[in-house]
Amino acid sequence: MLGKNIVTSVFILAASVVWAQEKAQEKTLQHTPLDAFVDGFPLELEKQTRNANYNELFKGGDISAYFNMRASEFLPTAILPPHQDVMPLGSKPMPEVGKVKVELVSESKLKGPLTLDEFLAQSDGAQAYLVVHKGNIVYEKYPRMRPEDHHVWMSSSKPTASLVIDQLISEGKIDENAPITKYLTDFKGTDWDGITTRDVMDMATGMDLEDTSESRFDPDNIARRVYEAEFGFPNKTRGVEKLRDVLKSTPKKDEPGLAFEYASGLTQMLVLLAEEVENDRWHQIFDRRVWSKVGAEGPLQLHMTPDGIVAAHGLISSNLRDFARFGMLYTPSWKKIAVEQVVTDEILERIRKGVRSHEFVMAGFDGAVFVDYLGSKDFIANSRQWDVIWPDGDMWKGGLMTQGLYVSPSRDLVIVYFNVNNDDHSGHRFARPIATSGFFDK
Repeated sequence: MLGKNIVTSVFILAASVVWAQEKAQEKTLQHTPLDAFVDGFPLELEKQTRNANYNELFKGGDISAYFNMRASEFLPTAILPPHQDVMPLGSKPMPEVGKVKVELVSESKLKGPLTLDEFLAQSDGAQAYLVVHKGNIVYEKYPRMRPEDHHVWMSSSKPTASLVIDQLISEGKIDENAPITKYLTDFKGTDWDGITTRDVMDMATGMDLEDTSESRFDPDNIARRVYEAEFGFPNKTRGVEKLRDVLKSTPKKDEPGLAFEYASGLTQMLVLLAEEVENDRWHQIFDRRVWSKVGAEGPLQLHMTPDGIVAAHGLISSNLRDFARFGMLYTPSWKKIAVEQVVTDEILERIRKGVRSHEFVMAGFDGAVFVDYLGSKDFIANSRQWDVIWPDGDMWKGGLMTQGLYVSPSRDLVIVYFNVNNDDHSGHRFARPIATSGFFDK
């Protein structure tokens, strides 16, 4: 739960009052330049965040900045310490990476085009940017945070869930073409009947829980209820709900397979699936199968619902280099940061070759969003919790407030970045041009 004040409010405030407070406070979000917080946050901001409502946490202001860097102070958190000795990244600086120039998104208040160096210097929301090629850091900047600081990955963490499921598929423990209710038996008799694990992996279920700019802030929508349940916030009319119950109540909207409909609730279905098949909690599954193999610099923080379900769709925190190490598991340089191959060739092949059509991804709300974020539409589609797969096999996963994970297996390249910005998503624009710049094709 989010501290004593929030827990108390759950029980003593009527949900209608909470909702009214949210709408009133939403208009007064503060946006202090992040430079002011590099060496720590003021006490008053900590107090404000502890008493924050749903809207404030995710709108991109000062409270969002605090939460992004200090999520473990507000949510139950499983700490995965490094199991291996640190496997350090090499260093081969390439200043030319910072000279890559792009047009900014249309909503940007900055005047573009800008180089990456210029953008990081001028954007109040840009915190850190890292490029790793063949296990070597070629570009690294921390304009508004410290290298050792933890930061929430937001939705860039979704592939952690699909990776575990893909491992279980490879081991024959899950049939991805069977109904997910074969394993989640308590979901039988709901609208989840007939929905396959493959459809959940690709966010192609036709279930009515799509995340959009409207649904995330509509108290009657399943998408909003998923987030409220994860934080222990009371819903406007239903009070405090449990995540599993909210997911069970999801109604069917369309037949599966028609369109990409982005939903964090679908990632959480994968978490529940893994727990059911392995008869274990997800943080222990992920630790055993993935993180214990990595020579990380620091602990990985997995933030949980009040009843202990890891919110793998977005609430995972680490420093930036360890974020990159996760991405490196998908590249030939995995052996430089891990003692065992975690992402097998078979799994990587499924992600890159089992891609649906461009028309499929563009049929959902987020297809056009990805075009705007990335500045182009030359990608194929999403795949297995990755937002975008390009014809050359490169992969990208974005997150709320402009977090990003870009992996190019063929170039042995990983690009990761942290931001606190919901008003300007230009931070996404640089990864693909950097990867295709020719610097890494030798």
